[in-house]
Amino acid sequence: MLNNVLRVNALSCASFGLIFILFAQAVAKTIGTPPTLLVQCVGAVLIANAVLLFWSSKQEKPNTPLIMFFIAGDVMWVLASLALISAGLWITTALGIAFTIIVALFVGACGALQWKYLPA
Repeated sequence: MLNNVLRVNALSCASFGLIFILFAQAVAKTIGTPPTLLVQCVGAVLIANAVLLFWSSKQEKPNTPLIMFFIAGDVMWVLASLALISAGLWITTALGIAFTIIVALFVGACGALQWKYLPA
């Protein structure tokens, strides 16, 4: 089951990464006021994370420290999302706030499921 969660997380990261890179200006305008370059950089990090997640999902035995890295990244994504919304920084439109909360819930669920299925 862990491998399936890793693959879903990888697909999500790859999808958003491509959207952030290819449509950075539109994404920035839709969510508020983040610098376009920042959106592109986040996209590039998401693509790299997607590759690592997918590679990890193909391993016969999960690498626990690496899975913990993914969980920590998911927690940081959720906390950063909430912090940016709370501070009114970059994510300032109603659509951007709603979208960010939905994505944070999904990312948090991925982290929780990775934790749940982490090998003992």
